[in-house]
Amino acid sequence: MSDISREEFREQPYGWVIVAVSTMCFALGFGAGGTVSVFMKPFEEEFGWLRADTSMAYTVHTIGAALGGLFWGSLSDRIGARKIAFLGAAGMALGLAALRWQNDLILLYTIFFLIGAVGFACLFAPILALTGLWFNRRKGMAMGIVTAGGAIGQGIVPYILQLLIIETGWRDAALYLGIGYFIVLFPLIFLLRPAPSSAAMSQQARLPDANLWGVPHAITIPWLALAGVFCCVCMAVPLVHLVPLGIGLGCTPQVAAGMLLSLMIAGVFGRLFFGWLADRIGGLPAYFIASLAQTSVVFLFVQTKDIATLFQLSVLFGFGFAGVMTCLLICAREAAPLRISGTAIAIVSTAGWVGMGLGGYQAGYFYDVTASYFVSYANAAIAGVINLAIVAALFWYRRSYTLRRPVPLGGT
Repeated sequence: MSDISREEFREQPYGWVIVAVSTMCFALGFGAGGTVSVFMKPFEEEFGWLRADTSMAYTVHTIGAALGGLFWGSLSDRIGARKIAFLGAAGMALGLAALRWQNDLILLYTIFFLIGAVGFACLFAPILALTGLWFNRRKGMAMGIVTAGGAIGQGIVPYILQLLIIETGWRDAALYLGIGYFIVLFPLIFLLRPAPSSAAMSQQARLPDANLWGVPHAITIPWLALAGVFCCVCMAVPLVHLVPLGIGLGCTPQVAAGMLLSLMIAGVFGRLFFGWLADRIGGLPAYFIASLAQTSVVFLFVQTKDIATLFQLSVLFGFGFAGVMTCLLICAREAAPLRISGTAIAIVSTAGWVGMGLGGYQAGYFYDVTASYFVSYANAAIAGVINLAIVAALFWYRRSYTLRRPVPLGGT
């Protein structure tokens, strides 16, 4: 047992206010990236852009989130989350509104890069790290609820955007969405507070490299990051291409957006369930189970043309993929010392964003080359299997290190 595992947090009721605010921030943050799938068809009709062209906007968004996340996550360990979150709220609101005036791919990519780097990245690692510092015994459930907000946002924001596009056209819809982000986010961020000091934080001053796993974080954090790349390649394909897949099979845009909404609603329950499970069996075992669920379903999307079956697969995939993300971030929290929680989450999430960008782009590329999503979803399944192999190897390393580790005199 590691020294830090014996720490005692006194969880306070205000922690659940932090959870509520963070959940809304995650919903809108993830929803901003999910708008790419809804813009895909209007851009194709107005500009003649290929799906790979528009998919690249999601890729540069994830690159921005990845690069920005490393900086903002590390900075949040020093100055706190709230100041950075205000910048993120402004970045996302202005970026979404600015889409109204874009008319070429370079401008589209620039805007989505900034939404990721100076918008969502300012909310993701800092706020999730803050949430983790408010909890110990129930950190899995707390982080599960917050990340469930991401699933809600990825379903609801694109659905609302689709309705706005039908009523007003895509340009005005983007403007209205940006205004809505500004109105909702800014009042909420005022409620964010630093986590209270605790015996655990005092202990960290004496044991700066201690963590819940009792394994060197310099090894396990990069290992988790590598797993995150492949898990997110698998994850990104349905998230970015489920709507155009449904439209290609004869769905109306609204029905196809409803398919994505069903996936995300299932994801809410998945994140809550796997957060609860991680509190009981640990983050890494829960991550493996969620990854297995995601990988088992993803290739089935291209094995049917029945819309009802696609809705069922969306629900199954949504439940599994949601647990993957929640548990991966819980693993980062468990594997790192408290003093660098924001940095650790930023490193792992950065790797995940790289995987999301690769997965979304390769799916659009192979669709354009083959006029089919078969290869795209097959690649997603292969990436999922590689992720499972990496996690299995990490299990082995943790167990082997624990068995080799000398027991300190008078310790356990």
